[in-house]
This record gives sequence, structure tokens and C-alpha cells, in this order.
Amino acid sequence: MTETRHGDDDATAAPAESPGALRFEQLFVRGFRNLEPLDLSPSPRFNVFSGDNGQGKSNLLEVLAYLSTLRSFRAAPADELVRRDGQDAVLAGKVEGPPAPHTLKVRLHRGRARELALDDKRPRTLAGWLAVCPVVVFHPGELALAQGGPETRRKLLDGILEEIDPSMGPVMLEYGKALRSRNRLLRSERPDLRAVAAFDPILARSGALLVAARRALVDELAPRAQATFEWLFGDSIPVDIRYAPRIEGGQDALLEALARSLDKDRARGFTAEGPHADDLALQVHERGARHHASQGQQRSLVLALKLAELEVLARRIGRVPPFLLDDVSSELDRTRAGRFFRRLSDLGGQVFLTTTMPELVLLEGEGRADFRVEEGRVSRVKTGSSRDM
Repeated sequence: MTETRHGDDDATAAPAESPGALRFEQLFVRGFRNLEPLDLSPSPRFNVFSGDNGQGKSNLLEVLAYLSTLRSFRAAPADELVRRDGQDAVLAGKVEGPPAPHTLKVRLHRGRARELALDDKRPRTLAGWLAVCPVVVFHPGELALAQGGPETRRKLLDGILEEIDPSMGPVMLEYGKALRSRNRLLRSERPDLRAVAAFDPILARSGALLVAARRALVDELAPRAQATFEWLFGDSIPVDIRYAPRIEGGQDALLEALARSLDKDRARGFTAEGPHADDLALQVHERGARHHASQGQQRSLVLALKLAELEVLARRIGRVPPFLLDDVSSELDRTRAGRFFRRLSDLGGQVFLTTTMPELVLLEGEGRADFRVEEGRVSRVKTGSSRDM
């Protein structure tokens, strides 16, 4: 890759630059959505991308997230990521940080499988790629964590588990495959109940492992998120975050529940019991956040969860991941925005954020680099000028 540079309340302090921080040192983009050809050397700390809506700011974050996770945080298929008038897109990034630097390169093809290169070689495993540079992403759709159903919250927990514990991927795969097979049999016209029950030991074994891992994660995640929420909101609002399993107990309890519900499952045509029906319960004033928290409380709660995710990942993998924030300034008033950005400064990692109002991104003297995005073109902004837009 060729380097081309484009022109009050306190919290626990952390070093301004963490030696364990992962960071994108260079970014190369060709043919991705509406983005014009881009060679970017970001700041190791804060990168603020401003511009009107629809100019391509979120697309830039999507590039970084795709390089890290190999999927779009908008759940878009590969064909939608390639520029409308093109057939291919190329994304590449140089990642600095312990234990060694790496280069990631993805070539997307319209109508064909993508090509991957890790340090100029085809990666041996998907897990090896995903371990290079985990990222934490916040985008407006993340508000579904507080406003939506349990599926979004389970997805959050399972996504974190895959990043901190490589052994959980196969466990989730085994559970999902057995669950789909059991449900397929239950939906048949005359289900063979012995064949259905044959999947119960697999579901009980892998399900118990998943429940235990999720519970341990929530025990680590919840106190961090609760403390951050209280600090962000600036009030003593009681918040409760806990894991709510469908079935309490381990493998034997799950096996018993599956056997007990077999007749009802046959009538329903699906498996009702198991960790696929669990929830991460979020409560404010001892009532469900989905229906009883204000919009401001919901936003603060989701941001607190994402900050807690960042802290847990940093602790578990020993490196602070990059934090990608899409339009976060619209989610907070000025007071809470100030607290939020102060917390980001304390965490010591690399941050990429988009905004239509750069003057509300209250980061001064923190290694901040400002960029303007207009019709897919990204240009560096002189220090201080973006604050006056």
C-alpha cells in the first residue's frame, strides 16, 4: 500500500496513548459504494469525519468494520458494497499493534466469491483473520439493543464471545445446526419424535456451554455498563443489566426441559426451550428499558453497553480495539456528549467517528484529525476549521 496523506465530570483516568492499542495506520479503498479512491493515514487517536447526510461518512466506517469482521454492519450483501458502476472493490488496511503489524486485503467481486489476503497470503482460518483487529461499532441501528426484542441483545453477547473466545464459534455452530434440524423435523407433517429427541443431547450439551459463557460475560459487562450509564446520564438512575436464561440450570436442566416440551413443540412446530430464547434484560427504575425508559435513557444505555464492550474486549485480548461511532453526536445532548468524549479520551484507543456537527465533538488536543466527506471524497481539514462549520 502506498502512503498518501490527505491534506467537569471526571472518570478514571487512563494513559493518553495505550501501548496495547490496535490501530489502523493506513487505509486503501477502491470501488466501495460511493467512495472515491482513497489512501488515508488516520490519526492514532481520534478521527472525525464530518459532512452532510448521504455523502459517504458511514461507508467509510463500513470499510473499517468489513476489514475487521468480514461483514457489513448494515447486513448488506457483497454486491451492494461494490460501486454501482463497477464490478470489483478493493479494501486494504495496515494494522499496527501487539503482537505484530498485519495487512488485511479484501477484493469483492460482483457475482463472485471474495478474495482475502492476510499479510499477502490466503488466511488459513477465518478465526485467524478475525483475531487481527477486532473493532467495536456503534451506529443508529444499535438502538435496537434497548428498543428491540431479545434477538438483537443475544447477537451482541454472541458476537463478543466469538471475539474473546475462539472455542465458542464451534459451540454456537453446533447448537444452531442441531436446532435447525430439530425444528425442520417438528415442521414435518408427521414428525418422528424419536428422531426429534435425538437432537436433545446435542442441544443440551452445547446450549449449557453457551449459557455459561454468556452468563460469565454479562457478569463482566454489566457492572461496567451500569457505572458508565450513571456517569453519562449524571443522575442516580437505577439501572439493572442481567442475563435472563429461559432455563435455569445446566445441561441436565436443558435436557429435561426439551423432553418436557416435546409435545408442545410438535404442536408449535418449533423448539421453544433453550438459549436461543434467552435475553439480556435491561431495566431502568426496575422496569423494562424497551417500554419504560426515555429515548435519552435508551441512547445512553446503548452507548454505555458499547463502551463496556470495548473495555471487556481490551481486558480479554490485552489490546484496545478501534471504536467506530456513526453519528454519535446526534444521540447525546451537549452535556452528555462532553462526558462521553471525556471517557473516550481516557480509554486510550483509536476512534473513528462521523458527524454532521463537528463542533459537538468535544475533543481538543487529543490527537484529533478532522476530515470532510463530500460526495464520496474524503479530504483533510485544517486544525480548528471543522469546528466552525
